[in-house]
Amino acid sequence: MKRLKFTKSKCIGCQLCAQICSATHEGMYIPSKARIGIETYYDKGTSLKYKDSFCTLCGICAKNCPLDAITAGDKIEVNMDTCNGCGVCATKCPKKVIKIFDEKAHICDTCNGEPMCVKVCPQGALRFE
Repeated sequence: MKRLKFTKSKCIGCQLCAQICSATHEGMYIPSKARIGIETYYDKGTSLKYKDSFCTLCGICAKNCPLDAITAGDKIEVNMDTCNGCGVCATKCPKKVIKIFDEKAHICDTCNGEPMCVKVCPQGALRFE
């Protein structure tokens, strides 16, 4: 099964991954609505640090959804008709990548096997393999 992979040493912190993710899924360039987040910051002004959050397809969200609105396999899918936005999946997610907005859970679906974040990363810091 293919998964997203991230190489910190290649990342320049441009945020193109979050921009394209929100544009692809929400029709707007709003990184807070992206299903991926790669943040860079300086630790006490000395060294560059990374906080990465992206789905690893672990399936914990699906196992904990009380409504069985989430299925996990080669990708994570949320049945928007069933999901009520309770947030159990988001609290259980070890990578904290599930966003609850518009009263629904939003999770990376790897763009159906063609992740746009990987395609736009100028440094090749994101891979899908």
